[in-house]
Amino acid sequence: MIRAPEFEPVVIERDLTDGYWIQPVDVDGDGRPDLVTSGLADGVVAWYRNGRWDKHVIARFEKPVSLAAADIAGAGRHDLVVCHDYGGCMFDCGPDDGKISWLRNPGTVDGGEWERRSIGSLVATHRLRVGAFTRPAATELLALPVVGPDGGQAAVHAPIRVTLYRPPENVLEADAWDAEVVDDQTFRIIHGVAVGSWGPSAEEGVASTLLASEEGLTWFGHAGGGWQHMHLGTGEPDPVGEQRFRGSGNVAVGRIGDDPSAYIATVEPFHGRTIAVYAKDQRGVDLVNARWRRIVLDDFGDVNERGEGPAHHVVAADFDGDGDDEFLVALRGPMPFQGVFYYKAVDVMNGLWIKTRVSTPSAARIAVADFDGDGRLDFATTGYYTPGYFLCDDPQNVVFLNRYGAPTEGQPAIPAGPLGG
Repeated sequence: MIRAPEFEPVVIERDLTDGYWIQPVDVDGDGRPDLVTSGLADGVVAWYRNGRWDKHVIARFEKPVSLAAADIAGAGRHDLVVCHDYGGCMFDCGPDDGKISWLRNPGTVDGGEWERRSIGSLVATHRLRVGAFTRPAATELLALPVVGPDGGQAAVHAPIRVTLYRPPENVLEADAWDAEVVDDQTFRIIHGVAVGSWGPSAEEGVASTLLASEEGLTWFGHAGGGWQHMHLGTGEPDPVGEQRFRGSGNVAVGRIGDDPSAYIATVEPFHGRTIAVYAKDQRGVDLVNARWRRIVLDDFGDVNERGEGPAHHVVAADFDGDGDDEFLVALRGPMPFQGVFYYKAVDVMNGLWIKTRVSTPSAARIAVADFDGDGRLDFATTGYYTPGYFLCDDPQNVVFLNRYGAPTEGQPAIPAGPLGG
């Protein structure tokens, strides 16, 4: 039986003057997912405590772009990694723009701004992921710029420097981490990254990535003593707008039954308008070894002069509790292409899905967690509000509580795995 999705909105802040990033993190260590947000204009990084949703400002940066959470200090708490000092925009990054820092969680709710320490410099860093990418149980930071290292307009379609950072032994005293450029030839305009256990990396017990970039969809990981990549799909094949975007912009991997990578959901191309699902020719084959067929599900309106549409993020998770993953798409707006749409699989291989709008406020990104502890996955969004680039109507942070799904026993508060990027 297919359940009609129903989510109860809880507004935790409105009249935002900034909005881009939102992520579930158990900041205070009480076992409940809090929310961490940031934006590129005001530069404030803040967290909201679950339940009361009171706001705590923990840092201020020049143009923070994305965040990652991990226990960097070794104190058993979630610290934060932030890429910042981004430059004017992706079309106007200078060769000296792009910094990465980490924030040490003080372990107190009202501790003021957190201690900040430097990791390194990397032009136009746009996405961050912490994981064990080259050896089991390692803490490593994969930093992914959106454009090439020279900056300016010419860098937009230039190869980027994918860089791996390793924390030094005395991370509390170090002014920088060890950095290794692991690829500077293959990828352009990386905008989405999912982390999971796929392909030859999985055989060695380390994580790998699925990247959404100008090249389309690519598996990228470390195995056999070196970094490898395998192309899975081309994405949007034709150049769009004056910036000539193509390929894929965001990616999520969905489970159906006992197949953990039954489909791949995408936004295409960069900041695109097209929602596509990639289906396997044969069920149960590993993500890297499968042959993928692209099926376009939706086209959300016209693009602007740059070639950008309203879609900005996609995540996949089991919201109704039936063992299959649905996926959500975040639309920044304006209406009618604004809010979050929910897609439920009927027949993945034949491209049959049921689409339902589940929210209307502008959504730059989607955070998935069990916010009220009832065994059902909820989601939260922040409005896309970046002065000088895009301003949504009525920007707000909202939690949407699941009121229809079947509770799942043992449901983690913040699910692990490749929810989306």
